Amino acid sequence: MYQKHWNLKKLPFENTPDTEFFFESEKHEEAFSRLSYVVDEKKACAVITGAYGTGKTLILKALERQFKKKGYVFSSVQNPRLDDLGLLKIILHNFTGYNVPKTKEDVLMGIERFLRDTMQDGKHVVVAIDEAQLINDENVFEELRLLLNFQTETRFLLTLILSGQPELREKLDSNKQFSQRITLSYHLKPLDFEETKNYVRHRLEIAGAEGEIFDERAMELLYERSGGIPRWINNIANMSMLAAFSKGEKTVTEALVAEGVESSR
Repeated sequence: MYQKHWNLKKLPFENTPDTEFFFESEKHEEAFSRLSYVVDEKKACAVITGAYGTGKTLILKALERQFKKKGYVFSSVQNPRLDDLGLLKIILHNFTGYNVPKTKEDVLMGIERFLRDTMQDGKHVVVAIDEAQLINDENVFEELRLLLNFQTETRFLLTLILSGQPELREKLDSNKQFSQRITLSYHLKPLDFEETKNYVRHRLEIAGAEGEIFDERAMELLYERSGGIPRWINNIANMSMLAAFSKGEKTVTEALVAEGVESSR
């Protein structure tokens, strides 16, 4: 609605995992770098946790985008609230793209066949599970652990990445057999004030904005009310720009951000 008002080529604050908008704060760059190491070195398992809206999904998408260019094969699961067989079927379906067998034995054989064929092609497989804190069935964690048994004498045939809210860490800590397989874990914290300002400017620049749109006091309130969590920054910034547009203003002020806060509740 307000794109023409600021001559933008696209909306800057949509809450979709658009990797073009990926902002490499020090925290996000560190998370991306650590996950990249695990994938690049074909390690067993990595875990990334963080509060809702901190940008974990976008990091996974950016990771997938980069490594697919290098020939890595991804199976990304966005909703893991399934039983063990259901999750295995989703993983295999993402690899093959066609109907999967009905029995667990056949599904597991299909996964092993795909992993070994992919290795023969000189490629590596990554299974990335988002919202992994939703897994409540211990059998699911056990099946994921057993997937890591697919290996040669020198390397794992797949790398598993689990992403979720902080309670995921608690679930994994209580599962000693699984936690022993985790190569690396990272907790993603919210942005600080300077990072929040740079985040907003980055997204506006990618969207095609010229010059500053949010003044300093507006940025301060935006940070205060969002807590530095990217999803909330997006929500409030989007509604603040809409409020500015409706009043014919080109600069977003503190008062307009206050309106945006009320509208985004």
